[in-house]
Amino acid sequence: MWQMAAGLLAGSCAVLGLSHAPPVALTWACLCASVAGACVWRKSWLLGPGVGFWLTALQLNAGLADRLNPTLEGHAVRVRGVVTSVPQGTLDVLKFRFSPLPDGDSRALPRLIELTWYDAPTRVDAAETLELEVKLRRPRGFANPGGRDNEARMLRDHVGASGYVRSGERRGRESNAACKYPVLLARAHIASIIRDALGERPSAGIVAGLAVGLQDALSRDQWLQLSRSGTSHLMAISGLHIAMVAAAFAWFGGRVQRFRQSRGATGATRDASVVAAAVAALGYSLLAGWSVPTQRTMVMIACGAAALLLRRRIGVADGLGICVVGVLLLDPLAPLAPGFWLSFGAVAVILYGATGHVRPLGLIRSYLLVQIVVTLGLVPVLAGSFGSVSLVSALVNLYAIPLYTLLIVPAVLVSCAVAIIAEDAGTVMLDWTGRLIESTWPLIEVPASWPLATWSIAGLDGIGWVALVLGALAALSPLPILGRVAGGVLLATACLWRPALVPDGVARVTILDVGQGLSVVIETRRHTLVYDAGPSFRTGSDTGQLVVVPFLRSRGIRTVDRVVVSHDDDDHKGGAGSVLVLMGAHALTLGPSLRASAFDHRRAPLTRDTCRRGEAWSWDGVGFRWVHPGDVSYQRDNDSSCVLLVSAGGHAALITGDIEAEAESEMARAGALAAVDIVVVPHHGSRTSSTQDFVTASRPRWAVYAVGYRNRWNFPVQRVVERWEQAGARGVRTSESGAITFELAPGRVLAQPIEWRREHPRPWRDP
Repeated sequence: MWQMAAGLLAGSCAVLGLSHAPPVALTWACLCASVAGACVWRKSWLLGPGVGFWLTALQLNAGLADRLNPTLEGHAVRVRGVVTSVPQGTLDVLKFRFSPLPDGDSRALPRLIELTWYDAPTRVDAAETLELEVKLRRPRGFANPGGRDNEARMLRDHVGASGYVRSGERRGRESNAACKYPVLLARAHIASIIRDALGERPSAGIVAGLAVGLQDALSRDQWLQLSRSGTSHLMAISGLHIAMVAAAFAWFGGRVQRFRQSRGATGATRDASVVAAAVAALGYSLLAGWSVPTQRTMVMIACGAAALLLRRRIGVADGLGICVVGVLLLDPLAPLAPGFWLSFGAVAVILYGATGHVRPLGLIRSYLLVQIVVTLGLVPVLAGSFGSVSLVSALVNLYAIPLYTLLIVPAVLVSCAVAIIAEDAGTVMLDWTGRLIESTWPLIEVPASWPLATWSIAGLDGIGWVALVLGALAALSPLPILGRVAGGVLLATACLWRPALVPDGVARVTILDVGQGLSVVIETRRHTLVYDAGPSFRTGSDTGQLVVVPFLRSRGIRTVDRVVVSHDDDDHKGGAGSVLVLMGAHALTLGPSLRASAFDHRRAPLTRDTCRRGEAWSWDGVGFRWVHPGDVSYQRDNDSSCVLLVSAGGHAALITGDIEAEAESEMARAGALAAVDIVVVPHHGSRTSSTQDFVTASRPRWAVYAVGYRNRWNFPVQRVVERWEQAGARGVRTSESGAITFELAPGRVLAQPIEWRREHPRPWRDP
């Protein structure tokens, strides 16, 4: 069975690794080739690759076909439908999934939409019918090295559009809602009990996550601490949690059957235990939201239950293979989820590294061995999924796993069960459970705050990945001690690897895709400057955390030499705090309108200053000079933006922030403008900037527009684009290209930029 599982997985990954969706003819050809091979060689597992390719291609094409029609993007649409998730957030920012009903204009919409309702007049309920006016767009996300792929996530979750609510009316639940959405209503009811009992307490989100899998209920800081301590898996309703519930119900089912036998009933006690365990596991998995870890565990429990009921034995490898096959048949797009690789990877490395010992190791030694095996074995998976590993995870999990599995999770489940039956008693129990979580949270929070709690792994090339995987396998193998040590050294070497440094005298300039905002990273051989860090969002996240920091870590950068915040607009300064906290910096340069106290953080930079025309410095043969602002005061904050000129190898790039016509004219009068190769177009290409004199004076070869996809201001304005084109500049937009990278190098003509979205096409990624 493991051969079949490997084949299915290989076929699925082959589809997901293509640059475009495979044509129907190729899909059927692969299936027919697999069937023919299985018949000729009489090996059933040869069906795996063809079936995996065929199923995944069908699911992929169906998902792409269900996306929003591009002609509807940006238009107000009236839609009637049902809330198909447990709404999360507050009235300020309320998020939920919405399924349009098949009537009227809704017929042209995808089957599932992610909506955000800002300043909602009232909360909405799960399974409630709403009539809304919405603005939608196709699945879209930031496109940068090291960043998350939001478009892949939406495809995996069968979401065909996202958008926001302009207005809406509640129509209540249909009379048959309980029959159509029983699991959703049960999850919503339990979530409301938790919300009423715990309110805004820090433990509320953790309880909701453990009880019904509402991971969005946790705050940004809580997720950061869990990630840095390597304990994020505790908040996912994992296989361990489900197995614990199954074991408890197995014991209860056995006791009930023994009681029935004492009253003359027939039937084996073991069979009753098995059935009770399987039913309980299925119920908990459904309440958890049916995520990949719960699917894997449920398939495993179902297979084990079937084997016990049929009096059959299943080998370890075949059992894991059956789970992989089951999950892929249920959801061929499951490999797009990091949880798929983490879940099966954890089980596989435990089986690989912790079995085969001649003598029993004992409970404590076995537990320690499992922690070491999982910590080392999952390094390749964590590097590929998140770009970093926790250095304290082995220590923290030693006590966190038994604490949550044996104490907190049972307390959460029992409290919720009691609250459903007796609300007052359940509220008291939930209150004490919340106190338990809050009192033990420092056991996770303190290690997560240590400076070396995590280690980021740079984006590896092919050789680096081979070294990482082989090193992990060798370190966990039954090789002699020298072989395992050599594997550990190889693993550590891959983790310490860094991409080729920028040569002396060369500047690498990357304009990141941060939506409607600006962030530019300039790398020299031994220094890094971050100019702005994009916007923050009402949800509590920002592009410093989501985009800038992952990009820096993918480049192997551990700290930043200088962070620049050009002026006091959120789309430029919003992510700077996250960069300072998560990366640290040696210097902070602010625009004149900003106060240094606004950026006081634990990892505050050593020096602070203000950009001023004429000030210059050099790093590794690359020149930096402030060309604005001068001594003139401006009424508009945009006009006081820091403007930076980067010079390397006879080439120059001008980064302009949000300056507008007044500042551009003042720069021209002061003689601060000269011809350059690259201009990051002022104020995202608005009509109040890029005056003719400024364009003529700079005469760039490339004009870069840092703009968001279908932004509401319609930047860049067409008249501005034409003005730059008439001056001989070729325009590129972050909304279309993703991250845009130039190299200013001596002795060669400025090359065409690397456009990340175009260089890394995927079937689900719109151009």
